[in-house]
Amino acid sequence: MSNKNRDTSNVEVGLMITSIVILIAFIILMMTNAEGTISVISSFFWSSMSTLGPFFQLFTFGTFIAALYLAFGKYGKVRLGDCKPEYSTPSYVSMMLLASLASSALYWSFTEWAYYYASPGLGMEPYSVLALENSLSYQFYHWGIVNQAMYTAVGVSIAYGVYVKKVKSFQTSAVCSAMMGDKVKGKSAIGKVIDFAVIFGILGGLSSSLGLGVPLAAGALERSLGIPQTAIVQVGIIVFIACVYAFTSYLGTKKGMKVLTDITTVISICVLLFILLAGPTTFILKNIVSSLGHMIDNTVRMTLFTDPVENTGFAEGWTIYFQAFYLNYVAMMGIFIAKVSKGRTIKEVALATLFGISAGSWIFFGINGSFSISTFLNGQIDVVGLVNGGAGESVIFDILATLPLGAFMPFIILILIVGFLAPSLDSASLALAETVTKEGTPKMAVRMVWCVLLAVIPMSIILTGTSFDAIKYISIIISIPFVVIVTGMQIGLFKWLAQDSRNGVHKANIELQEKEIAAELAQKNN
Repeated sequence: MSNKNRDTSNVEVGLMITSIVILIAFIILMMTNAEGTISVISSFFWSSMSTLGPFFQLFTFGTFIAALYLAFGKYGKVRLGDCKPEYSTPSYVSMMLLASLASSALYWSFTEWAYYYASPGLGMEPYSVLALENSLSYQFYHWGIVNQAMYTAVGVSIAYGVYVKKVKSFQTSAVCSAMMGDKVKGKSAIGKVIDFAVIFGILGGLSSSLGLGVPLAAGALERSLGIPQTAIVQVGIIVFIACVYAFTSYLGTKKGMKVLTDITTVISICVLLFILLAGPTTFILKNIVSSLGHMIDNTVRMTLFTDPVENTGFAEGWTIYFQAFYLNYVAMMGIFIAKVSKGRTIKEVALATLFGISAGSWIFFGINGSFSISTFLNGQIDVVGLVNGGAGESVIFDILATLPLGAFMPFIILILIVGFLAPSLDSASLALAETVTKEGTPKMAVRMVWCVLLAVIPMSIILTGTSFDAIKYISIIISIPFVVIVTGMQIGLFKWLAQDSRNGVHKANIELQEKEIAAELAQKNN
């Protein structure tokens, strides 16, 4: 058998072709009957969120408790792999943070609080002082530790499966099959469904992220260089971003994504410090601390708030939507976290995903959101009116224009959009390539195919003048089975952990770590 045949036999070509054909059919359907397609999908989406919402909330709360146990329980010292970590802790957390946030954070960090102020949760009065004081805390909650727990559960499950149980693939389905043991022989029908859900969820979710980031980038170009926001300009932006993440994918995680992430992180820190120091520093710091207090005080209630009496739709439109949104990304993030966590302990992975990603999000949203609130309170920018009127992208540049040197901020935002989107799409191409690779490292050609598709889908939507809403809704709908999948993975993980603990695997694992640490100390002392 030739090398070419062996390479092809390691790729699930049928799964790739089926996924691509269905996506093409969906795009054609959107082109021929966009309004009807969006209406049907939207109706099913809201019906699903309303009916299944309480189950999402209970699932999320249970996963959060399980993730805390992984961080602070008796299995925390177990190492995932027989080597030292490949990346420094700052780079490790930064890669996960940027992969999870994409460009969505740039948009929502300045605007999301306005929605919570106008239509708050927890039964608060709209446009009240209490609603405003809690607006940023809801941002902290939705982008914080409770929802990040889903990434913890799947990331640790896949990492433990590959590095400890020696599963041959990072496929979510392969790990699930291994957890089921002798009950599953080879790739089951359920496994194929899982893989398809992973693929469509990633393609849909990241396409939606591009749909949010590209108009913001086009607005930055118009503000900084006077280039009008046309469809061709937006397609050009997608092509440029695609070239960046395809190049970083080609270079690999260490030479590509890590370097880009480090650069973006440094730029982000500089921008945040500039906003903090040039803006109302005292107000920003006080609002961040107060909002953290509100979030901590109401975390359980926020998680389980169903709004049964007033039934305003807040829970379905925000809390449950975000829970489904995270489930949509959970396979992508789980695979990526597992790939970069080799050599880490379970505790290190859990702490990095729960608190590392959350802390980065809180700083980002805290500074940008508080500055945005201050411009509204001072009467400089009618953020609430503009956001609720659909001018979310332009209001961000209006807010930044109030800063010293504000004229340069659109160009900086443009750089950050590329810096945020490329790592996210890079990790998506990796997760997609892993999903169709039966064992070992995915071939670069396979990864490049997914890089192209991640760009082609949003380009098609923009060129045909259709909406990103349908693909966003349908990708979130596909997240529904992941409630069952992630629940099963958590049960399987804890079964593995309990069995290996009884069989002495963990004892040997920890003893080896202790010997290595002792040897390092002895070498340093000598």
